[in-house]
Amino acid sequence: METNKRVIDISKKFGSWTVLGKQGKQVLCQCDCGTQKLVYSHTLTNGRSTNCGCKKRKESIPVGATFGRLTVISDVEAKGERGELLLLTQCSCGTQKYVSKNSLKRGLTQSCGCKQREILKINKTVHGRCKSHEYNSWLHIKRICYNKNHHQYKHHGGCGIEVDDFWRDNFTQFLKDMGPAPEGTVISRIDAEGNFAPGNCLWIPRKEGYHQIHLLKRKEFLIPQTFPKPVITIREINIPPNIIHAIIKAHAAGEANINKLATQYKISTQDAINLILHYA
Repeated sequence: METNKRVIDISKKFGSWTVLGKQGKQVLCQCDCGTQKLVYSHTLTNGRSTNCGCKKRKESIPVGATFGRLTVISDVEAKGERGELLLLTQCSCGTQKYVSKNSLKRGLTQSCGCKQREILKINKTVHGRCKSHEYNSWLHIKRICYNKNHHQYKHHGGCGIEVDDFWRDNFTQFLKDMGPAPEGTVISRIDAEGNFAPGNCLWIPRKEGYHQIHLLKRKEFLIPQTFPKPVITIREINIPPNIIHAIIKAHAAGEANINKLATQYKISTQDAINLILHYA
């Protein structure tokens, strides 16, 4: 009968580990492959450490396996400068390159770099708006979601907020969904718990955007909530209820271009923004 797994005795087995001795909170173990290593006792008893990593390293990637644009052309593993395992791959563009085996498995590397260069070329030349407010807004939401050194990261990426896959590497799609920014506006999310995504973003007056940032800095968002909605009534904006319903329905279905909605229903852009903020 197996003894209590929480008791660490000499010669006891934990997965592929065999206990050789104790050194305070750490335990000297030997893996079945022969590797000896100090392991924290709690990682043994809770099952988080079962071997030295040799089993994972032995998981081979066969020649011909594809990861995005990359195809593995050799199963001979090389070691990188930091000790990582590398595999020789060939990109669909013809470039051969050694890539981290771990990066391939996790989907972090899917080209030799040509894909990113193509995206940058499209974003800088095709749309011709690389110095526009919309382009800077697109860069900004990516920085606050993925740049850990950005002062607003802790309120966005640090809280799990991301940029939608359709927008992350495609400014053209972002601009198509959001439309041109009305003068004096900044991008904002309707649901503060949601991502920067079509249907959850709109252009709001700059002063209201500054107010949101001020609240974040004062840490008043201890409990996730949507930003305060302006107090407006149907009478104040004088828009028929059927038009209001149509605009809200269209926006909820993913139409993020406020200018397009305003033009379609013959109202001002500001009225369209107020409606969505109030009724969303």
